[in-house]
Amino acid sequence: MYSDTYLEHFQAPKNVGELEPPRTLVEVEHQGGGCFDKLRLTLKVSKGVVERAMFKARACSGTIAASSAATEWLTGKTLEEAAAFTAEMLTDYLGGVPERKRHSVELAAEAVRKAAQEAM
Repeated sequence: MYSDTYLEHFQAPKNVGELEPPRTLVEVEHQGGGCFDKLRLTLKVSKGVVERAMFKARACSGTIAASSAATEWLTGKTLEEAAAFTAEMLTDYLGGVPERKRHSVELAAEAVRKAAQEAM
């Protein structure tokens, strides 16, 4: 049901916290299906490349796992790569997610794209 990668990112999330200014900061929120996840993503960018990404969330297990995985995926990527990030890419990175957690990967991917656009 849950991949080992998904469980790892949920049970021991990576890059939890917030980067100090100067940094790019975005917030996204999901309000459908009884889930009210909030995600705050901060990036440190240098010369168009993400040097570091961190997140804070008030969220379900899916959004915690997706956000943790997204921060790992983002590190070392260009802003152009980040701007093209999709929920499908994150689902693949996590080794799949249950359909009921689809909103989680969509929310994290939205945050990544929004942060990339903000940093450009």
